[in-house]
Amino acid sequence: MFSHVYTRNVLEPAYDNWKAMFAENILAVHKAHLVGLVEQGIISMERGSKIARAMQEMQIEFEYPESIPPNVEDLYFVYEHELGARIGEENAAYLHTARSRNDMDITVFRMALRGALIEFAGHAIGLVDELVSRSRASPDALTILYTHGQPANVSTMAHYLTAFAGELIDDIIDIVAAIGAVNVSPMGACAITGTGFPLDRAGVARRLGFPAFIVNTYQAISTSHWLTRPTSAMETLLQDCTRLVADLSHKASCEVGIVTFPDELVQASSIMPQKRNPVILEHARIQAGLALGTIASIRELYRNVAYQDVNEAADAPVSALLRTLPIAASALDLMKEIVRNIGTDEDKVRSMATTFGVTTTELADTLVREAGIGFRSAHEICSRYVRSGNDLGALRAAFLEIAGSVFPFSDLQVADILTPDRFVAVRSLSGGPSPQGMAPVFARIEGSLTAMRTELLSASQAIRVAGAKLAEDWLELLR
Repeated sequence: MFSHVYTRNVLEPAYDNWKAMFAENILAVHKAHLVGLVEQGIISMERGSKIARAMQEMQIEFEYPESIPPNVEDLYFVYEHELGARIGEENAAYLHTARSRNDMDITVFRMALRGALIEFAGHAIGLVDELVSRSRASPDALTILYTHGQPANVSTMAHYLTAFAGELIDDIIDIVAAIGAVNVSPMGACAITGTGFPLDRAGVARRLGFPAFIVNTYQAISTSHWLTRPTSAMETLLQDCTRLVADLSHKASCEVGIVTFPDELVQASSIMPQKRNPVILEHARIQAGLALGTIASIRELYRNVAYQDVNEAADAPVSALLRTLPIAASALDLMKEIVRNIGTDEDKVRSMATTFGVTTTELADTLVREAGIGFRSAHEICSRYVRSGNDLGALRAAFLEIAGSVFPFSDLQVADILTPDRFVAVRSLSGGPSPQGMAPVFARIEGSLTAMRTELLSASQAIRVAGAKLAEDWLELLR
């Protein structure tokens, strides 16, 4: 008899996890394995049909007990015991021919996780879609980009938001690759060395929607990559989201105030009438942070863990990750709402551009292009101009002193050179904020989205097709 503490703290939670998250997938594994045993002649059609009919009855009639029965390890043994009660223990035991809980469990976990990750990737792609839509809807909306916490360059919100979209594209590529690492079958590995029975590992994999199986049977059981690769990819994506939230919080502050939020995303203070708190930013950051905590803990589980079959790859961490994915997806949905509703205060942008000399880089560039002086000289001239409080007289004096000639532009020309609109328009290099510069940015994002959607759709369709094929094979076995 297992100890009360062990049952309460380990076996019962695991049993609850299996009932809630994995029961459907373990049934699919039972069916695919039984079909394979009969197909390969490992057990007879007669015996296989008898087992299948009992399993079909259980699918309709049987419900797992609310609590794990005394002295039972897990849900699998509850199932086998019920099957044995219906057709005899010896017949029921044939279902377990040429397999172990090792390869079964990890197969079930992978099946549950791949579906959840495909759904999560859809949320991430939806956020990129929103970033692109928002950027295309207002391509000329101005903003100021900061470096080291200081105003640096004028740009557009489209340039800013698609930069983040590019980060997400890289993250989602990693998530899709991680789904590929998850979506490989361990079935047939048994405990760790496979079996002497002539299993068709590829056939079982196909029936469960896996495009392939892990060839080395020890790797199939001992690898942690099906957990660590998805969590690593998710961690980077969620960290990126918290960075954007932090930056938007700064840009939305009263001291900066170049981005705005509508009333429906703002909460007031219960005591301070003037307050408008864009708290959606905080909630996106909180949810991303909560998910990041679980994700990091799952990765850390494997530090200095023996390369063996260990319970670090069992239901507890997998269940924790599956419970965390909806929180992470919620954070992405909040990010979508932020992107959809964020506004810009262009008057504030233009005022700050003048006050802090944000467009002075273009004046220096123009002096190099049209006045024929080196950039260091142009940089010093413009630095003096900004330090003087944008005094045109100081600009002319600095040019005369450093360049040795009369400043070549009129006051109106200087004013035009320093406009935010000109600053953006001349930056037509690929990837810059002008319409010409943005064209390849949009092309790269949309091309990547198409490729990722195709890959995810292919994986989802393969799972559906496999389910339909397994149902057909199962009907043949029931006859």
